[in-house]
Amino acid sequence: MVGIKDVAALAGVSISTVSYVFSGKRPVSDATKIRVLKAVQQLDYHPGSGAAMLRRDRRTHLIVLSSPMHPYTDYSNYATFFFAVVARARHYHYNVVLLMDEDDTDELLRMSYSGMIDGVLLLDVTMEDPRVAQAHTSLVPYVSIGYARDSSKLLSVDVDFHAMGRRAVDEFYRMGHRHMLMIGSNSQSYEEGSNFLVRTKKAAIDRARVLGIKTTFLCSTGDDARHVSQLIDQAFRLDPEITAIMAQTSISHMNNTIVALSKRGLSIPKNISMLALSTFGNASVLERPLDEIPMMPHETCSRGVDMLMECLEGIGKKPGTVELIRSDYKRRGSVGPVRPHS
Repeated sequence: MVGIKDVAALAGVSISTVSYVFSGKRPVSDATKIRVLKAVQQLDYHPGSGAAMLRRDRRTHLIVLSSPMHPYTDYSNYATFFFAVVARARHYHYNVVLLMDEDDTDELLRMSYSGMIDGVLLLDVTMEDPRVAQAHTSLVPYVSIGYARDSSKLLSVDVDFHAMGRRAVDEFYRMGHRHMLMIGSNSQSYEEGSNFLVRTKKAAIDRARVLGIKTTFLCSTGDDARHVSQLIDQAFRLDPEITAIMAQTSISHMNNTIVALSKRGLSIPKNISMLALSTFGNASVLERPLDEIPMMPHETCSRGVDMLMECLEGIGKKPGTVELIRSDYKRRGSVGPVRPHS
């Protein structure tokens, strides 16, 4: 069994210092506290009675929302998630502290042991998210809005992006399309393992393979008209028989895609079908409104706050639970029967 001596040895501190980190009876520097907490995680040590000392009879009514801003973050929609969390938290008379640094894992560790907060919500989760591992040794509950590859240590809620990808491909297949272009976000977001993008891409490509649909996948290189036009040209060089496009990009990118198609003499849905994925219900405002399977930030964020409150009441589900919410298909007439173009 791992004990407090092992934690002290790995952290390079005395046993009494480890005890003070857990009990809060004496001040410990943040740098030392972080070393101890990282040792706790690495050794998978459970503080036991020490943890009990930090549990309070009185709640702080403060939760942390960890939502790092990456270079590929879509700032236009970022606030939607934040305000959805805040609105639901206020329903429970809670305030929210927002952590936005790309690497705020040390700060999360410190706050989870500080006695200042009652829980943590994670946003913008990656497949191998380093924040998820902290849930196992945290003294406050963690809930992830979005789920990592290993979600066994915390509760998670998300849109069912696997179902989203499959539904989009099934719709194209039903309409007779056998050559499809999938336009994804920028390549960095996939390289860093952005949860919803990775899951949607895999589901769509796997489903297309099963159904015998030839799929061309290209990442966005920019939202402006020039970059979009170059992408569309590249797609038709790779497969001149493309008759359907699903786009998991920004609204600006989709609008420029519609323009680029029009310049090629392709109208929607007469010559080519187009579908928007992971948007925010706003594909209806495009010059040519698109069928859409949207994100559900209000539903997922509200449910995430509810799950955190259930944990605080002692009625939360078992760690490892992943709740998936299905998004509805919004029909606007942009996906129609295949009509091969010359």
